[in-house]
Amino acid sequence: MIDSLVYRVLSRAGRFCLVTAFLGVQSLLAQATEIDGSAEATTKVSLIGSDFPGEAWEFVSGKKGAPFSETWTLATDEEAKLDYIICRGQPYGYIRTKKIYSDFEFSLEWRFPKDENGNSGVLLFTTGEDRVWPTAVQVQLHQPVAGSIFPGGSAKSANEVRNVEMLARPVNQWNKCFIRCQNGTVTVTINDTAVGEVTGCDPQVGAIGLQSEGSEVHFRKIWVRELKAPTEVEAIGARPIRPRQQLKRLARQLASFR
Repeated sequence: MIDSLVYRVLSRAGRFCLVTAFLGVQSLLAQATEIDGSAEATTKVSLIGSDFPGEAWEFVSGKKGAPFSETWTLATDEEAKLDYIICRGQPYGYIRTKKIYSDFEFSLEWRFPKDENGNSGVLLFTTGEDRVWPTAVQVQLHQPVAGSIFPGGSAKSANEVRNVEMLARPVNQWNKCFIRCQNGTVTVTINDTAVGEVTGCDPQVGAIGLQSEGSEVHFRKIWVRELKAPTEVEAIGARPIRPRQQLKRLARQLASFR
């Protein structure tokens, strides 16, 4: 509590600045607590629907002018009553979310209908130029080593997870991939088996992509759940504004009014 005598001698402008800074500090403290404490949203957002690609996905192809439908189509499993995406694997490229994400959980099921050496992957924090091998952290869905995690393009990480043991089921059987991204750390589970984690990812913000990489692959039950409120990002791939940094700045401003 500010001493009443001191408060009376403060100018009106000084009181306004002090109160504004104090409220800003309180707001950022609450925001930082929510983010650092990993307050989770409760809503999963489906990324597959009858209007695929709809408003969720952008198409990137290594073949100039290639139509979307040449590579990606939507089908329905009448027995399971579920929609699924067919990726024919040619030409090489990917689809990526129009929305960008920072801290989130992501899950899908995939299968290779025929290819025992089938190859695809999930691209995390996809940023920069759209090209066949973009800047991203990749989670491999390559049948023999599904779950491997490593950076691609100009992305970086403190470590990698390579050449994991065979966790994928036989061809034409559905597999589950669960990914959690938080504070630059990516953890992966394949078919309910924890694979490992990669830390120090850079970038830590970007789109989520699914690769077309030479093999026909099917995807279904695709969803994402954000783990914190959306952060301000200047452009895709830009670093988010960190509440702790803003908090320190406001604290310095508050001290200057004393």
